[in-house]
Amino acid sequence: MLKVVGASWQKTRIGTYILIGAGLLVIGAFFIGYMERPEYDGTYCATALWTKQVGFQIENWKQQNDLVNIPTGVGRICYKDSVYENGWAQIEVETQRTYPDWVQAYAAGMLEGSLTWKNIYNQWFNTISTSCSRDESTEKFCSWLRELLTTNYNRLKNQTEKAENDHYWHQLHLFILQLEGLETGYKRGASRARSELEEEIPFSDFLLMNAAADIQDLKIYYENYVLPNNTAGIEESGNDQQKNFFLPSASMLTKIVHEEQSPQTLQLLFGHSTAGSYSSMLRIQKRYKFHYHFSPKLRSNTVPGVDITFTGYPGILGSTDDFYMIKGRHLHAIVGGVGIKNENLALWKSVDLKKMVPLVARVMAANRISQSRQTWSTAMARHPITGAKQWITVDLNKLNSQDNLYNVREGDDKHDDAPVTLNEKDRTAIQQRHDQLRDMVWIAEQLPGTLTKKDVTQGFLVPGNSSWLANGVPYHKNVLEVSGVNYSEDQHLSAADEKELTNLNAVEKYLRSHGFRGDLLGNQESIAYGNIDLKLFSYNARLAQSDFHAFAGPIFLRIQHVQPRALEDEGHEGLPPAAALGDERLSVSIEDADSLAEMELITERRPVRNDMRAIAMRKIGSGPFRWSEMSPVEAGGGHEGHPDEFNFDKVSPKWAW
Repeated sequence: MLKVVGASWQKTRIGTYILIGAGLLVIGAFFIGYMERPEYDGTYCATALWTKQVGFQIENWKQQNDLVNIPTGVGRICYKDSVYENGWAQIEVETQRTYPDWVQAYAAGMLEGSLTWKNIYNQWFNTISTSCSRDESTEKFCSWLRELLTTNYNRLKNQTEKAENDHYWHQLHLFILQLEGLETGYKRGASRARSELEEEIPFSDFLLMNAAADIQDLKIYYENYVLPNNTAGIEESGNDQQKNFFLPSASMLTKIVHEEQSPQTLQLLFGHSTAGSYSSMLRIQKRYKFHYHFSPKLRSNTVPGVDITFTGYPGILGSTDDFYMIKGRHLHAIVGGVGIKNENLALWKSVDLKKMVPLVARVMAANRISQSRQTWSTAMARHPITGAKQWITVDLNKLNSQDNLYNVREGDDKHDDAPVTLNEKDRTAIQQRHDQLRDMVWIAEQLPGTLTKKDVTQGFLVPGNSSWLANGVPYHKNVLEVSGVNYSEDQHLSAADEKELTNLNAVEKYLRSHGFRGDLLGNQESIAYGNIDLKLFSYNARLAQSDFHAFAGPIFLRIQHVQPRALEDEGHEGLPPAAALGDERLSVSIEDADSLAEMELITERRPVRNDMRAIAMRKIGSGPFRWSEMSPVEAGGGHEGHPDEFNFDKVSPKWAW
């Protein structure tokens, strides 16, 4: 009997404990439900580890908010895909100087490939895969490209391994290693996500993506000197039969302003708008903070350009937009470039494609090893074969308070012939002033096989001549003559434009109003090509502050409640006459539409008349671009991973490291 009672009491006690435990769980769940949970913004991070025994390993940290304390390892990365939010993804990669350069480069590539694999695939599918399967002619061209770039890659890899003591070649070697790491990381990322991709990306197509800036030049060479029928035609009839490709060009505006509060202090205003296919609009802002050395030896000095920020695309290890912001020890500079116009296709006869180095690799090497703007231009002069562009690079450290050498003072003309006595102290002071300003602004222009470079600082400091609008027309006189391009005053800034350009808002307005939207040409003429972004940068030397922001997508004027002006007196083929094409708000004017030549686009091979181009520019105020309003024929390539509507505000990246 006692045993039975004891057993019942034991069961009762256990039941009581269970009830108490259940009650505590309920209370705990109640409090946990009201506790503040961590909110993540979609930023994913990872760290690369390396040892001689094990090799490379990647540790993924999933979503993170505390980016500063991500373990460093060989390198670390944080990546956020916000394309549907603001049109841009963002990636930041940092490597450690205590590891060999080749380890840093390969690890950086692996990290980027493993986190951005999906966007890399989408970018490849939208551009390379879709374009190269369009028809038989494009298939043959892409096959020729792949063979050329693969042969070129093998040659460069062999040559860079042997020339390790050459600073420039060492950086090219690291670029190749980073690209190989990118492919490895891409495969790892896709495998880790258990993704069943429809197609694998061959390494030759990674090379093709990173040669995007060279493809237009390679297309010209291919059409004129590789295809048998074109080659025969050229030899028989001369240059009249040569094929050139005129694309609506990118635009770049640079202006140096004297501040009113401190006239001896300069301010830089810079705007850049890329021209490209809408299929390529999977955009990403990147920051590479790589602690490379001048040579493979760890004891050698770290390169000046450690910290490089740029706008670009998934799977490409540089900015094919050609806009860079570079920082390092005693270094702060920007680099910008646009395609250059060239009518003299005979220049291609002396070019040896076997010696080409892809433009993106050349620019990244120059960005890293160059302390001054002169050394940057000199580095770019090596292998000037493909990727013909015009470049401007500005040393921001030299925008500080300067002695004004170039302002013309009132009454100076009365004393121009008066003798001036200079002592040694005066001569030294004058020389110091000149040295202070020297090497601040350089312009380099490349045509096939040649590159012309010059310090143009003095020209930018003369009052009334402190701006340069780069739109493909050569700046240097000798380059203009060799290129055969017709110079036209209306392709440059007017005095009224110069006066208006006093801040970034004015720069933005100018570039928007002079942009090109191929999707607005009309039902039969529309193409998915035009100005696909807008980057704006300023640097105030007095405050030592910079401002950068970017807009993604085909540009449009952000004007509300503006009714389009009716087109009167329609002319030939239903088009308005030339006089009706003017628009004060857009500063677009076509005087003689009937005499204008046609432009052939490399992507579509369809003529685009300049009068139709002007109409498209007028319609930029009609609103943002939408993929759903494009027909499959007009769209051309794919747009996987793109938002339907590109109606985004400006984005200023915030970096963690």
